[in-house]
Amino acid sequence: MSTAGEAAAECDPAQSMQTSSRILLNTATNWAARLTTAVVSLLLVPFLLQILGKQAYGLIALVGVIVSMTAIADLGLRGAMSRQLAEQVARKDTQRFNELFSSGVLYFAMVGTIGAAACFMLTPLLARAFNVSDDLFPDAVFLIRWFGSASILFSFLLPACNAVLVANNRFDVPNNIGTVIGLAQGLTIFGVLATTGAGLRGWAAVMLTSMALQVLLSWRFARKIWPDLRLRWSYVRRDAFASLFSLGGKLFLLQLTGLLAVHADPIILTRILGPASVALYRPAAILSTSFQGFVNALSEQLHPLATAYHTTERLKELQSILLRGTRYTLLMGIPVCVLLGIFAEPITRVWLSRSLGDEYRITAMVLGGWALIDLATYAAGSQWPVLLGMNRLNFVIWTQLPSAVVNIVVSVILVRYTTLGVVGVVVPTVVIGLLRRPVMVVYTAMVVGLRPREYFVQSYLRPLLVLLVLAAAAGCIMAVAPPRTLMGLLTASALIGALWVACCWLLGFDEQDRRSFRELLVRVRTAAVRGARSREL
Repeated sequence: MSTAGEAAAECDPAQSMQTSSRILLNTATNWAARLTTAVVSLLLVPFLLQILGKQAYGLIALVGVIVSMTAIADLGLRGAMSRQLAEQVARKDTQRFNELFSSGVLYFAMVGTIGAAACFMLTPLLARAFNVSDDLFPDAVFLIRWFGSASILFSFLLPACNAVLVANNRFDVPNNIGTVIGLAQGLTIFGVLATTGAGLRGWAAVMLTSMALQVLLSWRFARKIWPDLRLRWSYVRRDAFASLFSLGGKLFLLQLTGLLAVHADPIILTRILGPASVALYRPAAILSTSFQGFVNALSEQLHPLATAYHTTERLKELQSILLRGTRYTLLMGIPVCVLLGIFAEPITRVWLSRSLGDEYRITAMVLGGWALIDLATYAAGSQWPVLLGMNRLNFVIWTQLPSAVVNIVVSVILVRYTTLGVVGVVVPTVVIGLLRRPVMVVYTAMVVGLRPREYFVQSYLRPLLVLLVLAAAAGCIMAVAPPRTLMGLLTASALIGALWVACCWLLGFDEQDRRSFRELLVRVRTAAVRGARSREL
């Protein structure tokens, strides 16, 4: 992980060490936040299914889709704001930073308010569109009107605060906030629903309180980390809007395709098969998403660095981010995809058979599909932060848009007219993801001045060897002694994990990687010793 920051060593070794330490801290706090979220989510899924029932649980997922769909109204400003602010951090331009920030906040506040009001007024129409049963209709109206509307507003306020933190490469702050809030949120939901019988209304109250606290804490830390941060009407400028929307328009199109390709799945399922079908789809999606944060912890924090290197014309450092960031991300993703894909059936049986009965097998097939989708996603590595930092997104947009349309059309056909059922929404996403990735490999290599063959050899060849070894080992375990209990799953996962560590060191890393990780371990140990001594004093 530290090696991505070491790309700057030729220019300033001290700065390289500082950058590497920051990347390490960001990654560690990201993993802590994701681990908290994953554990809470895994425990909450069967609990909520038992307390609320499949239809009510499916309704929660559908309301989440409403909130996610309104995100397209930001017209790409969430991603554009952090990237443009990062450029001003590199230029040390405080005036322009505040102009971009104030202009962005004004737009977020306006759109969030309009979106919340629209959701409030259109609640009955939305509830009927979700094909909700008559018994569940009052709860659906309540959940959409009050929880959905407030969630939309909070979802537009939080990105502005986080953009300031991300632009300063302080991913650790939102990560730490997410860890604390996520843990408190999960414990409170368990306590409230188990002791009061508040049902959907109790769940909504806990979630809204958590969102409000997250916004307040993020705003406080944003002002602390960027002391010159000012939110003023006088800083709102037309040219600041132009700068944000010039990039935001491209991100909007990509965001729209993402919503169409993935978030449309629950809508397709509920319109054709009913809300209960979402309860078979969502656990697999939750499990997959829980691990995505761990794997992408490195690549998600690289776009401020990529922006700075591009702004200051440091091409070698930019190439290093692409080469090593891609290799490390894929190496981290391989064990996750192997475990979720090959062990999908025992995982869902142990986890959900009591809640779903024999229908857990459908969730297992969905989980296997998501493992392939994730493998194609992890193979992207650091392509996205590099292309975003360089503001080279046109090719990504015009290849992804038609793919998303095809994905939706084929998903509808497979769900409605074949016996695939819930699995039908996953198949097109798998095929498109696997076909599209080689195209993006070639394009990104050319953009940063690398030969595609060089990019493949340095970033993909070693991880593919690791993938083959791990997949063969997991297949042998399933053939000889398939895990049937939680302890069996943990044992099999530990074996695959140990094999992965050995394969990474022997096959996945080159000599420079090994040297860099040795130096990283020395720095971590030294920092730990110093911390212990300072506490003793």
